[in-house]
Amino acid sequence: MSNIFKGIANIDRRYYYAAVFILTVILLLFPLGLPLAISPEVKHTYELIDSLEPGDLVIINFCLSASGYAQLQGACNSMINHVFQKEGVLVIFTMTADQAPIMLEEIIANNGELMSGQTDYPYYQINGKQYGEDYVNMGYYPGLFKWIASLSADFRPALGNNDWYGIDVTEFFDSHNLNSAEDVDLVISFDSDDGAGDFMNYFFLEYGTPVVQSMIGVMVANSKVQYNAGNYAGIVPSIRGAAEYQYLADYPGYALTQMDAFSVVQFFLILLMVLGNIGYYGYTRLQREE
Repeated sequence: MSNIFKGIANIDRRYYYAAVFILTVILLLFPLGLPLAISPEVKHTYELIDSLEPGDLVIINFCLSASGYAQLQGACNSMINHVFQKEGVLVIFTMTADQAPIMLEEIIANNGELMSGQTDYPYYQINGKQYGEDYVNMGYYPGLFKWIASLSADFRPALGNNDWYGIDVTEFFDSHNLNSAEDVDLVISFDSDDGAGDFMNYFFLEYGTPVVQSMIGVMVANSKVQYNAGNYAGIVPSIRGAAEYQYLADYPGYALTQMDAFSVVQFFLILLMVLGNIGYYGYTRLQREE
């Protein structure tokens, strides 16, 4: 018996690392589809987006850097796809981080396809919505809160007449009579920095426009405080929140796959800790008795 306890207590930790690595790879390649407990804030965010009606205007902002993209990619894909499922909803894409354009174009390509007769950006259709008619990509604007303050008061000087690709989109704004934060029904910001906080200050506090934030892990605590205070209409925290949103939206994606690996590996680590303690205490107790 002592040899069994001794063997358990002295397993080379490299075997543990190897087992965790192999288990993670297997679960990423062959996910189990484990169910998730949905947090109230993510459920509320899903219901808020699902309640959008024809004619509503949504600003989707990317305050997102490459370092945070892995955490928010799942939320970007599923939430944007959900918005574009809503009939008659208009979308303006903006960016307040200089690395964001590449990531936004990837999200658009993941969820859309080139419009008939077109060969390149920006002419993608997403769930039937056409570029220039139902949505526009206005691109990157420096200045953060100063630019957002200007945008809330008057779209035209803040955005200009041309989109990110140099195409005149004046008709889009004129035909829908879009002028200021008063015409916006929802703001969604995907954040490595606090873009949603700036929109909250100038869109929500000044005009009552609801703001939703999806943020990286280190920002979750502060964002929950703002959500509990009623300053954010909804939050989707990091990978876990993205997985919950994908589960609600029936959007199979990488965030759900990652959560399978997280869940199973956490249980495996707990099992290893239990076995290690059994081996250690069993072996040392037998030594004392001897």
